[in-house]
Parts: sequence; C-alpha cells; structure tokens
Amino acid sequence: MPLIATAPAHRVILGLMTFGTDESTGARVTDAGDFNKILDLFQSRGYNEVDTARVYVGGQQEAFTREANWKDRGLTLATKIKYPSEHGANVHDKVIESLDLSLKELGTDAVDILYLHAAVRPLFPHLCLLNYIGVVAEDVTQDRGTPFADTLSAIDKLHKAGKFVRFGISNFTAFEVAEIVLTCKYNNWVRPTVYQGMYNAITRNIEPELVPACRRYGLDIVVYNPIAGGLFSGKIKSTDMVPAEGRFSDAAHSGKMYRNRYFRDSTFRALQIIEAAVEKSGLTMIETALRWVVHHSALKVVDGNDGIIIGVSNINQLDDNLTNIEKGPLPEEVVKALDEAWAVSKADSVNYWHMDVKYGYDTREALFGPGAR
Repeated sequence: MPLIATAPAHRVILGLMTFGTDESTGARVTDAGDFNKILDLFQSRGYNEVDTARVYVGGQQEAFTREANWKDRGLTLATKIKYPSEHGANVHDKVIESLDLSLKELGTDAVDILYLHAAVRPLFPHLCLLNYIGVVAEDVTQDRGTPFADTLSAIDKLHKAGKFVRFGISNFTAFEVAEIVLTCKYNNWVRPTVYQGMYNAITRNIEPELVPACRRYGLDIVVYNPIAGGLFSGKIKSTDMVPAEGRFSDAAHSGKMYRNRYFRDSTFRALQIIEAAVEKSGLTMIETALRWVVHHSALKVVDGNDGIIIGVSNINQLDDNLTNIEKGPLPEEVVKALDEAWAVSKADSVNYWHMDVKYGYDTREALFGPGAR
C-alpha cells in the first residue's frame, strides 16, 4: 500500500460513493468487471487515489473495493468515520469501532487518509439526508453533541496504533477547523492536514474564510461536486424540471438532497450566463467547470497538493473528465462569465457546512473547564 498518493500532474481522486452491488442504496456501477475497467483506465492515466466511506452504498462500498484488489493495485485510499447521523455517533468508542470495521471490510490494517465528517442535517421531511448513501432514518438527531476532544482523542489513539497515515476533516466550519487544529496541537495529538468540502464555479462559499483557514493551519483542500452534481451537463434548465433519472431524480437516493442543494432560480440564471459564453468559445459546460477548478479557482491544484474528487457512472465519463481536467486554462471571456455567474448565484448559494451550527453540549465548559463563562 502506498502511504499517500504518488505525484501525477494534478491530484485527481476517484470518488467511490456510487460503486457497489446494490442499486437500492445508491450504487450506479454495480458490476465488478466494470469497476475494474474504470480503475484500470484511472491508473493508466497516472492517477492513483480513491475516496470511500464507511456508509457508502449502505455500508457495502468498502467490501466492493476490497474485491477489486485495491491494495494489490497500489491505490492510495481514504475512508471516513461513520457519518454522525445520530447523537453520540462521534464518541470515543464509536469512532474506534467505525474505523476497525472499515479496515475489516477493506481487508487491510491501515488506510492512507482517515476523514472525520461533520454532522449533517436532514434536508427533506421524514428522511435523513444520509438516504443518498444508503442509510435510512427518521427524526434523526445529528451529533454535534460530542465535544471535539472526546472524538479527537480517539482519532489520535487510532493513529498511534498505526491504522492510518493522514488525518482529514470534512464539512466543518472555518472556526471549527481552527478549534480542531489547536485542540490537537495542545494535546500533542495527530492534527488534520487535509480538508474535504463542496466547491465549484457556482458554489464558492469556502473562499472567504475556509480557504484562508486551511492555508493558515496547513491543510490541503480536496473538493467534491466540481460539476455541481452533474448540473453543468446543461440537461436541466429550471427548478421545475425534475429529471426521470440521474442524481437529481426522485429515483435516486440523492435526488431530493441535490435538488435542495442546487435547485434555485439564481442557479439556473447563472448557468445560462455560463452556457452562452461556453457555446461562443466552442467548449462544453463540463470541461469548463473542471478546467475552472484546476486553473482559476482558489485551489492550488497546479502548484500545490489540493485535489478534485470526481464521480462517474461509466468508463466513458471517466475518460472524458480526465481529458478535460488535463487541458489548460480557459479563455479570459469564459472566466469572466463564470465570475458573473457566481455573482448571480451567490446570494442563494448553500453554505459549505450544510447545517445550522448548534451544539448539544456547553462549548465553553468543554473548552475552558467547568463554570466557564
């Protein structure tokens, strides 16, 4: 197993959220042969890093990746502690239990990157947001009720046991990033060195505070949704145009969540601005979105170690996406149109931490001791 990625031209990570055997829990690539062909192409192009999680495809994704012989392939792999979809999910013992189960499912004694995921909220009635990854629950209480120190001490214990190399965090606010980093520093615990978050040309809310925080505290930034969940395909033109299939459809576990995230009138007005400039320049919407992230965003993809997670449902999509990522900067007029589009979508754009920040414990006492005010 390589301990952290090799060095391709750009850090491109294959997201495995929809790779598994069970379509009813969100899988779109269900055949092991197809999975192996996708990995073959990915590695033949010089890329080596994959991203999974304990809960993807109803908890079955990691085993599917084990069956693809990820270790023998020499892949660098990141997984995530089970999503904190209930109160107490991030307590010490459950964190350890989650990674131990992941290691068993993956058939390994260690992974390259271990992510801790922030709490997320239900975005539609009666069903938890986590339905899109195969977890069904009602009236879920999200776990921002566990003090960071309890969770982070477990992470450090796992690190000292040699069960992962790098510690990552995902979907936390900028001020939580600071608290996590400093809590680790003052306790001599392993600190996070990579942040995973949502980012694309029409969803740039990480730029004002989160990106500077990551730079200050030494975290690489890895982003998901670079093409806005596929919205940059241009197939969907308005909020009332719900597709029959795909990520935004009612048939998909992710459908309602993704529509809640992106279906705003301002989003589609922004896409119209981009589409006009793209057509004039003879480009495609998807290549424009990907090239923007690589060459024009706040990330350091070309001259740093920031990365892009791409999700695909077939090998042709992967081939096209990699080809687009490997292209150079966009024409100046297209970049200008993308900036104009962001000015339109910005006011209604969803925040990057996905939920109201409410804690189920006395944060001052947790930080400063009993009776602190």
